Amino acid sequence: MVRCAATGCNRPLLRPFAPKRSESPRRLCSQGRRERSLMPTLRAILAIPVALLAGGFVTMLADRMLSDTPLGLCSRCPAFGASLSFVEMPRVLSWFRLGGPCRDCGVSVTIGDPIAEAVTAVLFVWLLLRHDQGDTLVVIPLILVAAGVALSVTELTAYRLPDRLVYPTVWLSLVAMAVLSIFELERPEALLGAVGSAVGSSLFLFVFHFLKPAAMGFGDVKLALVFWLHTGWVGTAFFDDTRTALRLIFGALLAGMFVFLAFLLVVTTLRRFVSADILPDPLDGP
Repeated sequence: MVRCAATGCNRPLLRPFAPKRSESPRRLCSQGRRERSLMPTLRAILAIPVALLAGGFVTMLADRMLSDTPLGLCSRCPAFGASLSFVEMPRVLSWFRLGGPCRDCGVSVTIGDPIAEAVTAVLFVWLLLRHDQGDTLVVIPLILVAAGVALSVTELTAYRLPDRLVYPTVWLSLVAMAVLSIFELERPEALLGAVGSAVGSSLFLFVFHFLKPAAMGFGDVKLALVFWLHTGWVGTAFFDDTRTALRLIFGALLAGMFVFLAFLLVVTTLRRFVSADILPDPLDGP
């Protein structure tokens, strides 16, 4: 008969008592790796619907800005202005389901809106995966992505950067940066660095606009407020040394230059093979 080691009683046991062994560190480590590998996938699945709705909002925002109509929660048909339901707001899904035509009027819908929505959705998912869960700092780049894609759509379609889109983006970014720099980062100087970067770059470009308006439009001056505000925020909020911030700013300049040169090369090449004047000259004015 085996005595119970836990209580000391003489009741027979089926097997000798042995204390429960703890799991090996290797097994716990493998379980932790599996859980960590599943978290990005789960977050990506949850972020896709939000990103698609954000893409639909961006195209709706660009459309309302160009037509000078009040903002609303629903998109509309680009041909006849018929209101679309909230479910139809992501046009990329409707475009693939219907093959291009509008559900109400049957007019062919341009592929530009689905492309803009897809780009917005991909950038939103990428940003949400780059930041930790519950990280409120992701608000700043999300604002820049939404405004940047909308401004790109208005610039490519109508050569316009509407004030109704540029200045609210600046004010919304300032409010978000002020709240995060004070309460989240506890670095108020980050907001001052962002404002200084935006004002300095805008004044620098305004000098060229004043000297030769045909070479430097005022839209570029306004656009500098948005992008240099966010560039200055990243440079001063996350880097302590000025050298790293200046490298970041210079890298942003080079990236913008290469993107413009690539776009100019693609449009110029396509114009040689397209007989109709479908593609405007990117160097011409509005």
